[in-house]
Amino acid sequence: MSSKSGILQAFAITIMAATAPAAYAQTASIKIAVPVEPANIDGCNTTVNGINLIVKENIVETLTVLDPNDSKVLPRLATKWEDTGNGVWRVTLRDGVTFHDGKPLNADAVVKAVERMQSTGVTCLDRTKIANVKLTAKSIDDKTLELKADPAQVLMPVFLSFIGVVGPDTSPTQLSRAPVGTGPYQFVSWNADGVQLKRNDGYWGKKPEVENATFVFRGESALRAAMVKTGEADIAYSISPQDADDPKMDKAFLNGETTRIRFIMQPPLDDIRIRQALNLGFDRGALVGTVFSDEVVPATQFILPKINGYNPDLKVWPYDPKQAMKLVQEAKTAGVPVDRPIRLIGRTNFFPNQGEALQAIQQMWQQIGLNVKIEMMESAEWLKLVNKPYPAERSAMMIQEMHDNNNGDAAFTMYFRYHSKGQQSEMNNPQVDGLIDKAMAETGAQRTKDFQEANRIIATDVIPAVPMYHMVSQMRVGPRVNYMPNALSTVQFELSDITMTKK
Repeated sequence: MSSKSGILQAFAITIMAATAPAAYAQTASIKIAVPVEPANIDGCNTTVNGINLIVKENIVETLTVLDPNDSKVLPRLATKWEDTGNGVWRVTLRDGVTFHDGKPLNADAVVKAVERMQSTGVTCLDRTKIANVKLTAKSIDDKTLELKADPAQVLMPVFLSFIGVVGPDTSPTQLSRAPVGTGPYQFVSWNADGVQLKRNDGYWGKKPEVENATFVFRGESALRAAMVKTGEADIAYSISPQDADDPKMDKAFLNGETTRIRFIMQPPLDDIRIRQALNLGFDRGALVGTVFSDEVVPATQFILPKINGYNPDLKVWPYDPKQAMKLVQEAKTAGVPVDRPIRLIGRTNFFPNQGEALQAIQQMWQQIGLNVKIEMMESAEWLKLVNKPYPAERSAMMIQEMHDNNNGDAAFTMYFRYHSKGQQSEMNNPQVDGLIDKAMAETGAQRTKDFQEANRIIATDVIPAVPMYHMVSQMRVGPRVNYMPNALSTVQFELSDITMTKK
């Protein structure tokens, strides 16, 4: 940090401390500082980083939720679900639930939400979680509906946790910046002061303690941490390790996220020797305990060890710059354009110290003879690169990504990341496609075995990415509130779990 930016930051902290409203500390109103302002807060994007913190289970509820400890499926707006055969599940809805606009929750409203999520009228990214599955919803009576999955899905109860039930008057063609749901909080406003929510006193469930919540967007980790220190905010998300210097307020937790750098396989990245060299030329150990927390775990695949289908036989790539340079030279001799610039795309404020990490990795790769250029993008532009339909002309590039899978099964990663028809796949491998298709229809040990074999082929034969780490997050929680983060806290931050400190 330059001396000028340090002076400005110190000045900003002083101003915050001096101007924090005196009445703020006396109310059940809280402020949460997060890194990035989302493009929308639509209820069909509850799985998208940044949107989920505000919307999921706060404003818009899903049919089921997952236990953060073991991914067990728990009821939310649905109280019962039953497999009636042939891909059809009968779902029973909770009684006495109304949307924030006063309309009742009924089967027709859920059918409409499912149809909207699956339509092409809006870009609902939650549908990427159900990959190639077509859901058809039909109302049976006021509180009962049928959901048919084609092909049939044994994991339908988990799928229900991806269906955000938005109000029936939600636009079918536009993403919302003012969502209507059934949750314990309802949308108030979105302006320069952030996104404001207020408690829904007509909520069907337990009444939360927090009355009002404001999400504010601050890009610098140090600033977010300082806001909590000075009382300007109550909770700060994604604090960098170097800013988490107060053991009384800072909480570290495994967050379920895995990072990688994905290859767009244009020359020279279409040559497997270059993809191998990039993995061998990355010193993963050098960033542990320096740029990242000493609790991050180097990854071998894009799912966590607790997920069904994780292959325990895969090993972390060793750091071997000599072998990496040898592979680059072999490729060059064979006519591969190894001197061609390779874009390394980062997403602004994706996670703490991302910029520092990319700069360190860039230097490692330059040392093995590759011409890597860093570019940082805002979320909206970055999303255009990672989701199909891809831009018509894509040069050789690598894209920094982060993915959470706390859903217990590899299905929620494998199809849309690695199948040739996947929304975020760069691959076209018939053997992997066949294994994924086969596993998706199986249960038990064979399902696990086929996913594991697919992961082996991906990691050793295709090499579509540089695996990085299973990540750890730091959150700062101020003295006015009580909140303990869990494995879902980076994707599902329930205001109802927060209590006010008793004086």
